[in-house]
Amino acid sequence: MPANENQQLRELYEFGPFRVDSEKEILLRAGEPIPLQPKTFQILLVLVRHNRELVTKDDLMKTVWPDTFVEETNLSRNIFMLRKALGESPQDHQYILTVPGRGYRLAENVRLVPEQELSIVAATHSKVRVEITEAKPWGWFLLGAIAVLAVGAGTIWFLHRRNPVLTEKDTIVLADFINTTGDAVFDGTLRQGLAIQLEQSPFLKIMDEEQVQRGLRLMSIAPASHITNQIAHDICIRDGAAATIAGSIESLGKNYVITLQATTCRGGVTLAREQIQAGDKEHVLTALGTAGTAMRAKLGESLSSIQKLNRPLEQATTPSLEALQNYTVGFSEMGQGQFLAAIPMFERSIELDPNFAMAYFMLGVAFENAGDVERSREYTQKAFGLVDRVSEFERDLITPIYYSYDGQSDKAIDAYRLGIQSYPRFWGFHNDLSTEDMDLGQFEEGLKEGQEATGLEASVEPPYRRQLDAYMCLNRLAEAKQLAEKLRAQGLGGARIHQRFLEIAYVEGDGAAAAREIQWFAGKPAEYLSFGLQAANRNALGQRRESSKLYRRAAETALRQGLRNAAAEFEEADARADALSGNCETIRRLGRPALALAMCGDAAQAEKLAGENSKLFPNGTLWNAVELPAIRAAIALKRDQPGQAVELLASASPYERAYPAVVYLRGLAYLDLNEGAKAAAEFEKILDHKGANWGSTWQHPYWGQFYSLSYLGLARGSALAGDPVKAGKAYRDFLTLWKDADPDIPILKQAQAEYAKLQ
Repeated sequence: MPANENQQLRELYEFGPFRVDSEKEILLRAGEPIPLQPKTFQILLVLVRHNRELVTKDDLMKTVWPDTFVEETNLSRNIFMLRKALGESPQDHQYILTVPGRGYRLAENVRLVPEQELSIVAATHSKVRVEITEAKPWGWFLLGAIAVLAVGAGTIWFLHRRNPVLTEKDTIVLADFINTTGDAVFDGTLRQGLAIQLEQSPFLKIMDEEQVQRGLRLMSIAPASHITNQIAHDICIRDGAAATIAGSIESLGKNYVITLQATTCRGGVTLAREQIQAGDKEHVLTALGTAGTAMRAKLGESLSSIQKLNRPLEQATTPSLEALQNYTVGFSEMGQGQFLAAIPMFERSIELDPNFAMAYFMLGVAFENAGDVERSREYTQKAFGLVDRVSEFERDLITPIYYSYDGQSDKAIDAYRLGIQSYPRFWGFHNDLSTEDMDLGQFEEGLKEGQEATGLEASVEPPYRRQLDAYMCLNRLAEAKQLAEKLRAQGLGGARIHQRFLEIAYVEGDGAAAAREIQWFAGKPAEYLSFGLQAANRNALGQRRESSKLYRRAAETALRQGLRNAAAEFEEADARADALSGNCETIRRLGRPALALAMCGDAAQAEKLAGENSKLFPNGTLWNAVELPAIRAAIALKRDQPGQAVELLASASPYERAYPAVVYLRGLAYLDLNEGAKAAAEFEKILDHKGANWGSTWQHPYWGQFYSLSYLGLARGSALAGDPVKAGKAYRDFLTLWKDADPDIPILKQAQAEYAKLQ
């Protein structure tokens, strides 16, 4: 590479709609600054200076990281972020082209322009232009930035560099607004709106709503209570936060006056104060956003950060106060683990504002927690379609979830990592990355990310679910139980965390613990989760008649909550369980799902359903590597083609820890090939990881059945391998586990006959 790559001379480059300022490390599009991390900008600068020339990966890494060894994944991640900043789609790399196996090149013609006036347009949510003009070529520096904003009668505020009032380790507690207007629409709504505005900042950290609710519980205050200034102060002291922000709104004729004040928790020192007027009710959110931006500056966030990450509040959320009010109530319910209660509130928000992107997103989150995956996916897609209407923080929330539901795991992981890089203090990206890792069978990584999330926010529930899942899947059951006891003692957990407690009880065979959790669910709206788990446990014990009744109760209970897709999945789980037991009548009557149909020999219907799913997930990582090959392997087994089944399942090997069905099918294939030792080894994989049959990536379980049936598979494999002692023990283990099983189950009758013959 040329020696002048790191020169400090002022250079201005232009390509397409972009301008690159080498000295100031600024990328602009049509005068608007685009945020880039320093290393990402340096990569862009190298490519710009060698436009249309190949720059090898090795040269890029040596230039950008001259004194540090870095892995190629760091380069790939920065290229991903650069493409995103340039507005490239995953299918259309207009500017940055990959030269396979070699490196990258910039496809556009680059023009080196003379030094001249450079206008930086600050993208504040008031759309005020902040211009910095260079007076002399050799003396360019920031003289100042003054923005004038008119809202109603108008309020003048300024942004400038200042010594930080808060640090990047501090947390702020938001109090509810004192509302003297008499209009209830402002109650709770303004606090939520201010939180959304401040959360755009990677510098400021607002205390998570779940942590606030935990503080209320510890103070014996009812959930969802009004967060008065005193309560906010007490929570701030209790949890070691730095400051509170209190707000008020009052009417002044037709105008509204909004006041914000940040105060230290210890000492009561006022850190910043802002007051602004709105000319009418319709402009209150606009004024609130303006005041919030001013507070960001006064609390120590840099001007450049505010310029880059400052979407107007009414654009980042909704211009409708009523829509935001319903969203606020739903968000509060979610913070208390009440996902079913949140659903109608988010639905009402969307009715009031069909373009409210975050309401669609949170509705998708609520349905995901409820177990209605199809509707969750539907609303996530709608949110993604409106992603241009949200803040950068909210974009980073929505985008990876969309890719995950689209099955594109690699893009989802890249997007989560980008979110972590952009907002390193937010726990949610680590939590969701943990989910993605778990789905891919990377349990150790999933545990690590779950722990990272709780390290950032110890009082929220979801990361603990990730850790419990990982401990179960890794067969580290003692650690799972220890964590569960800690969570019980803290009183932390809604229905989904108690779902994990019940799973642990079943894995451990602890009847008393299971009964305690079943009682916890009794009469609650989410009791269908308990019925589904009870059904799965009965499956593992061969009690299909009782299991089928419980699946029907689960489906009926889900339907009463309006969860039609969840109910359908319980029906499918029941039919799968019959198919695994050797009874194919239920699955043929239901006509789904594809894998169970394939196991029962209905290849035509299985292929039809698989084809429909392939159209939905053409680029799905797990669909193409695991689920579709499993369906076709089951078809091959029914056609007496076990060798082909083994070949088809090869692509699933990297992910199989999370998919016992794949290992089970491979074991059946080796049995058909008379390769007993290989078959036994496959079934032992399942038996050696009992927890993974419960804690692996599921919504409505049936997988516990693979565990019990693997004893029978091990017995058959050992017999084929000429080891009657091992075979006899495995038969006895299976028959002991199924001692109270329904006597007419086909696979049980076969096992009894085989064991009698062995003796």
